[in-house]
Amino acid sequence: MHRRSLLLMALAIVVSAGVVALIGEAADFGKLSSGIRRAQFGWLLVCAAGQVAAYAGYVLCYQAIAALSGGPRIPMAVVLRVIFLAFGAFSVATTIGGLSVDFWVLREAGEPGERASARVIALETLRWAILACATCIAALLVLAGVASRPPWPVAAGWLVVLPACFIAARWFSAPQRRQRFLVGTGWFRRALAVAIRALVYLRELTHAPPGLRARALIGAAGFWAGEIVCAWGALRAFGAHVGVAPLLIGYSTGLLSELIPLPAGGSGGVDAALTGGFALAGVPLATALLAAVCFRVFTFWLPALLALGSVATVGGLRRRLHEIAVARG
Repeated sequence: MHRRSLLLMALAIVVSAGVVALIGEAADFGKLSSGIRRAQFGWLLVCAAGQVAAYAGYVLCYQAIAALSGGPRIPMAVVLRVIFLAFGAFSVATTIGGLSVDFWVLREAGEPGERASARVIALETLRWAILACATCIAALLVLAGVASRPPWPVAAGWLVVLPACFIAARWFSAPQRRQRFLVGTGWFRRALAVAIRALVYLRELTHAPPGLRARALIGAAGFWAGEIVCAWGALRAFGAHVGVAPLLIGYSTGLLSELIPLPAGGSGGVDAALTGGFALAGVPLATALLAAVCFRVFTFWLPALLALGSVATVGGLRRRLHEIAVARG
């Protein structure tokens, strides 16, 4: 796995460099070099602080969803080790990235396969629901004329899609009909059952103890707040001034590419999508590309490089998770 991680990381670097070169040609390499010369690298400290906050939020949210409804209680030190794997080397080495690590951890901690899958989906659904709600508020501000960018069809799209998703989720997971979707044979029925069980977990979260509910919601919100601060710092480093509402809509729209299970941590595809998202917020293409690359350095490349050493500690992590499983009985 260690050799495979290194090979795929090398491939990811090549793919990312190729995509950046293609966009750079369209943006004008002269403007890129000028942007780098004028960069204010002190803003990179803001990027670093944002990522620290994002990781802290992810730890809280992960712990809460894992422990929800009788699930495994995973100590913070163990979750930190998990995050190093999920956000780093394993996100390069596997097609679905960190989600595979989250699933593996819950299975090793004694959670049955389908429930472990449902918890992972519930974690991601909660995180994206928080981001989508914040983006819809930003979209309302754009449509109200508070901000001029992005274009109104993009803002209106968020206001149409999100309510439809919430209505569908509420309908499928309603107590009077959920049971019919939780049983059945065949891969489609099993996949549907896992998705519905994830929605049931989120319904149960609304009735969970206040402390656990607060950790889940604050953690998810804190994760995205840290990510947005990192993106804002990257833009400011290259001289871009973007309002919160346009940045949020552009960032969220660009980040939708992460929902596609791209290989090698989405290298290339995510870089291009984020560049487009920043440009959608009104940033010149050259500056948007530089900011997207900077953002990815802090959110992907640095964690991936730091995590390569953690691959060798997987055996010790497995033993610790087995201890948690045994303690659960």
